[in-house]
Amino acid sequence: MSEPVPVDVSVQSFAQLFAESPFPLAVDTYQRGFVWNDDKIRQLSDDLTHYQAQPNPKPPYYMGTILVHQNAIKQKRFIIDGQQRLTALCVLHRQLTEALPAQCALSYTPKSGHRIGAAARIFREESELLTAAIFMQIAFTVIRVERVDLAFTFFDTQNNRGVPLHATDLLKAYHLRAVNGTGSERKEALQKLCAQRWEVVQQGASVMSHEQEFAPSLFTKFLWRARYWTGQQVVYGHHDALMEEFQKQTWEAEGQDTIPLYRSRHNRLGTALTLMPDGHGEIHGNRISLSPKPEDLPFAIRQPLHKGIGFFLYADKYAALLRRLVTDPTDSCELHKFRDVYTALLMANSVFLREIFLLASLMYSDQFDDEKLWEFSLWMDHALGAIRLEKQQVRYEAAQNFFKSNTQNLLDVIANSYRPEQIISHLKAHHSQVESYANENVQTGKGVQGAYKKAVLAYYGRPLSDSLSGKQSWITAKVSGGFA
Repeated sequence: MSEPVPVDVSVQSFAQLFAESPFPLAVDTYQRGFVWNDDKIRQLSDDLTHYQAQPNPKPPYYMGTILVHQNAIKQKRFIIDGQQRLTALCVLHRQLTEALPAQCALSYTPKSGHRIGAAARIFREESELLTAAIFMQIAFTVIRVERVDLAFTFFDTQNNRGVPLHATDLLKAYHLRAVNGTGSERKEALQKLCAQRWEVVQQGASVMSHEQEFAPSLFTKFLWRARYWTGQQVVYGHHDALMEEFQKQTWEAEGQDTIPLYRSRHNRLGTALTLMPDGHGEIHGNRISLSPKPEDLPFAIRQPLHKGIGFFLYADKYAALLRRLVTDPTDSCELHKFRDVYTALLMANSVFLREIFLLASLMYSDQFDDEKLWEFSLWMDHALGAIRLEKQQVRYEAAQNFFKSNTQNLLDVIANSYRPEQIISHLKAHHSQVESYANENVQTGKGVQGAYKKAVLAYYGRPLSDSLSGKQSWITAKVSGGFA
């Protein structure tokens, strides 16, 4: 007997896609929500209206490739690629026919529900000229596979050939394919678990208000820079650079579902040594704890990355650590004071300087948790504030130059330090910017520079008529006063 064909490729209309299968079309739990904005919905409505108004005969309205994983055990067809298009068309189908297509089992969270509701309103207002006949005219190339790892292989290959997805979408598919386990059931369970963890990263609110999505921001603004900005090598992280670092430069795992660990704050076997009277030494061991918090995973931000499971756990950790710094509820006094600095001072500064403040803070927190985090943030703001006072327009390059203009890149100093005091001393010695503060003549409250100056004076409780020449002494006095 011949082996069953693992891949089935056909051209189907939208109506056929839903009707010609015993299994309903669904979205698996790990998939991202519905994110199409109003402009995309309006564009789709306009394009379909224009198409249907053309005289017959006319070719089908082709909408690209749909990739589905047909899961015989769960008796569903899960959409791997094409989810946004199909969801939007299902909303239109309901608008035109007052019902969803047959075999439609798409379900979403309330957050996606708001976007779906907005899409429905737009279709209601702008699709009066469309009829249900459009669903026989819309066509797709449908790729159906019966193994989920093969589905991810197709997704990865197809989208690496020019489809404009963000690097993080491609990395997800690549590393899901690399997830392994002892036996097919365990492998599929691990793939699903990793995909679910990734969606937590993907769907979270961005820590930077100007960013649209969290995952691209995490990798481009923070993780790639933390790993690649070493020494004088401080350059722009484009798409290919991200794929090189987080795909090509990753290592094979040593076991099917096991990854190696490296030295980090959470993974130091010996924490102290006591010299005994008889000359022997006694090592005090680090408490080994299996914390359920992703931010406590025993990784280091610059460690080698391993394909599959290692990639997803690494992303999970630093997504959680970044959110802990800025948004997550906390009872840490150090973290509350850190956030005060960020809100009061950095939010009055350039967005490019805010990004590198959070980048350095993420690396610092990874090394030392909350220890002296507030003091670090004060001196970090002091260093970045000088750039704001010197430049009315702070461009992207100014943020890059901050790290490469000194003989020691601050990120290298953070990564190689053993005590928080080493980093704080480096900031004091190499980024004190005495002349910038002594010579500033910015008018308080006027323009972007004046807004920052006003924020500094308010934070340190100084009269608005003061200059900033005494800022170093204000920081010292603030720290000496502690949390009072």
